Amino acid sequence: MAAIPIRKPELKEKTKLVAANQKAMDALPLNSGTWRVEGVPGLYVRCRATSKSFMQQRRIDGVLVKEVLGQITMKQAKEKAYERWNGIEPPPDEGVRLGSAVEAYIRNRLIMKKMAASTEDLARYNLEHYLAGWKSRTLEEIGNDRTGIAALHQRLTEKNGRAKCNQVVRLVAAVYRWHKDRFNEDLPDWPRKVAEIHDIPARDWAYSETELKAWWYAAVKTKAGETIEQGVSTLGPIKRMWWFTALFTGARKGSIEALKWVDVDLEKKTIHFRVTKGNRPYSIAVSDALAELLGDYRKRSDVPPSDWVFPSNVIDGAHLKDVKNPNEGVGPAHRLRHTFRTTLAQLGATRDQARMLMGHSLGGDVSSDYITSSLVVESLRPVTNAVAKRYVEILSHHGPKVLKSE
Repeated sequence: MAAIPIRKPELKEKTKLVAANQKAMDALPLNSGTWRVEGVPGLYVRCRATSKSFMQQRRIDGVLVKEVLGQITMKQAKEKAYERWNGIEPPPDEGVRLGSAVEAYIRNRLIMKKMAASTEDLARYNLEHYLAGWKSRTLEEIGNDRTGIAALHQRLTEKNGRAKCNQVVRLVAAVYRWHKDRFNEDLPDWPRKVAEIHDIPARDWAYSETELKAWWYAAVKTKAGETIEQGVSTLGPIKRMWWFTALFTGARKGSIEALKWVDVDLEKKTIHFRVTKGNRPYSIAVSDALAELLGDYRKRSDVPPSDWVFPSNVIDGAHLKDVKNPNEGVGPAHRLRHTFRTTLAQLGATRDQARMLMGHSLGGDVSSDYITSSLVVESLRPVTNAVAKRYVEILSHHGPKVLKSE
């Protein structure tokens, strides 16, 4: 009987491990292959003939997804790996088109909580209205088409203005760089010189005292000689309180519209803005005047009970959205944000105080990074009271009704 040779199972190559510190990484020899970084989910360092670079991988629904992190330090790689782990998803198909790349980018930003709903809507709007002819183009084709990008830049500038051109170009550049960084490092570099971002000076949008008085109340004559009353004081109680909140806090429109009563502490006189640009919630100490107004407003019989501070008059259970009152002579809400910041400067508020009151990042210098904003909220009340006092003095030419519920 002939002997039947038995094949021994092939042994799987043992994963090579490296400690998660810079010294261990520096000690890895070049051209030594791929090493798993201990203790960090899915993080690997690849040692090639002349370089060392990081990547991260994760198996999702049976698909092994790999993402390039690049030639960075061990500390940077660990930070990126932890940040990205929950947002890893299968890449789009090969030869990815701009349309699908934008959708993948939006999904990732939402998962990572780095994109507000308004930013998501704007990105899709710009894709459909200004990039309709580019949606089916591959990223590689776009990256190699410097002439086409320059033509798009020029067309948007001439037809839609510099601000809209900046919006659209920033969207394409962000999506392109994100995809190159995470999925395909072989894509050409983004040709930023042919798609230069326009330098747009800040608008002088703060209301003067005269303009702020007209914002509150103005008697305007029509072409027919009839006199009509305009301004915030002529609006209904919900809209009037909405505009007062915008005036006294300088908050963004979407942040105010999304306020619920659980966000407003009338006893401590604070407001917590949950919905913000960049998803950075913040709290402020409101002025005594605004706290009084909100307290009176909540007790009004003509304001329907709701979890929302500013409930919709049209849809039950909803809140006000996209508040505008141009027909009543009231300008854009963002002008009040400019007015608030300008008033802070006039009253001598420090830069850090202004940043905390407006929900801006404290980054910019090392010392600011050590400030815990939530612990200094109460110290800002004298500032908000000073702003409120200034506004009341300006509007008081129409009598004490400024701080009354009627």
